[in-house]
Amino acid sequence: MNPGGSARGGDGAPVATAAPAGAWPRWRVFPPIALGVIMATLDASVVNIALPTLQRTLHAGLSTVEWVAVAYSLTLTGLMLAGGRFADAHGRRTTYGAGLLLFTAASVLCGSAPTVGVLIALRVLQGVGAALVASNGSALLVQAFPIEERGRALGAFGAMVGVGLAIGPPLGGLLVAHASWRWIFLINLPLGLLAWALLQQRVPADAAIEPAARKRLDAVQPLLWAMGLAGLMLALTRGPESGWSDPLVLGCAGGGALLLAAFLAAQARSPEPLLPLDLIAGPLGAAVSLTFLSQVLSVSVGFHMPLVLEETGGLTAAQSGAWLAVLPGAALVCAPLAGRLADRVGARSLTVAGMALTAGGMWLLANLGVMPAGARLASGLLLIGVGQGLFAVPNASALLSLVPPERLGLASGLQGTTRNLGLAAGVAFTGAMVTDRYHRHAGAALHLGAAGGVDRGAFVLATHETFQALAVLALVSTWLAWRARPGGRSVGVPAAATAPARPSG
Repeated sequence: MNPGGSARGGDGAPVATAAPAGAWPRWRVFPPIALGVIMATLDASVVNIALPTLQRTLHAGLSTVEWVAVAYSLTLTGLMLAGGRFADAHGRRTTYGAGLLLFTAASVLCGSAPTVGVLIALRVLQGVGAALVASNGSALLVQAFPIEERGRALGAFGAMVGVGLAIGPPLGGLLVAHASWRWIFLINLPLGLLAWALLQQRVPADAAIEPAARKRLDAVQPLLWAMGLAGLMLALTRGPESGWSDPLVLGCAGGGALLLAAFLAAQARSPEPLLPLDLIAGPLGAAVSLTFLSQVLSVSVGFHMPLVLEETGGLTAAQSGAWLAVLPGAALVCAPLAGRLADRVGARSLTVAGMALTAGGMWLLANLGVMPAGARLASGLLLIGVGQGLFAVPNASALLSLVPPERLGLASGLQGTTRNLGLAAGVAFTGAMVTDRYHRHAGAALHLGAAGGVDRGAFVLATHETFQALAVLALVSTWLAWRARPGGRSVGVPAAATAPARPSG
């Protein structure tokens, strides 16, 4: 093994492995990775607060301005898998650095965009850079840390993801109120340059990759994948608002499903598939499925509880935001602790406990009264926050430990893609469930914010039934976590899959 942490693969080509303990100060790599991932996640949420301002200043309709957020999210989700695969073949630090520079340059251009159409196009470019960054951050950490310290590192990484998502709305509000909407993009210039400089100083250079190891990636594969996901995500996000029988929703869903079917057929035939189907079989497939279910559960609370608190509880937006801060706050505190525990006791007990606590929290929220504030609300949000904090990092550590070192980028991209799909699916599922149950109880369509108000009793019943369904889903996830994880310190991964390769000879 050379000092850069490379070893010889089965074809004689060098592949990346975890750096041996004590080879170099491993925590030095964390700041540039944390800063890059905070930027990528922050820009997924910071724009939402500025949409009304963009509508006024750029003289565009709301349905058009929404694409400023949607274009970034779709590009990020659709290209994360390709970004991870590209890094496996061309070097993770190189790919991560290129993503930082592209993201930063696109941010500056977004901040000077003259029209909403130009801004949307530049958000796509920004999403490409974010995909290269977000798909490789956790892979760089796993590459740097030995197996016994990965949980701790990924716990800190998970906390940084939470920081990016949490500070987006308040930071965006301050910049829009006291400066200009353009500064929500321009602020990335100093941050991006700082992250890139730290990357060059603190992250070891990629090991030399022989031409035989630079596997060619067919451009059609990521295009089919990205367009298929875009179709399904558009259907999921528009379905609750437009109705599932809307021709546009049906067209997006059908088109997305056909493109993904074509993608899977291409993977089965391709000698160099973007997503090797054997990779998602067995324990890795279970870890990916649990990542998806976890995001569905967590976003469902964040999406629907503000409506509950404001429609039936009479709370202001600021008051409901203060209540809901309990959930991410608890998750943010627990994520690093869960990472440390995962290094000692393995993933199984933590993922099972996390999902069980989530189920208990959902059941408490399912039994809120007409005035949903007080100990039951706080306890439910706290249980879900602690549960998600305990679950996320051990599951991520297990997922990334279940692949050979040369596929870390692909696994990291798959993890990020699954997380984003879970967010879209959670909003769609919750919106559809509440709308359907309200219609059954009230005999009328649900129109929040309408002049006549809503039938409070029907809305409370719809909320109860929705969270009961989410509690059942959390229990199913608990059972899956129990079945998917053998116990043990090394999170159930065979030694051959996780131990750094020995030097040849």
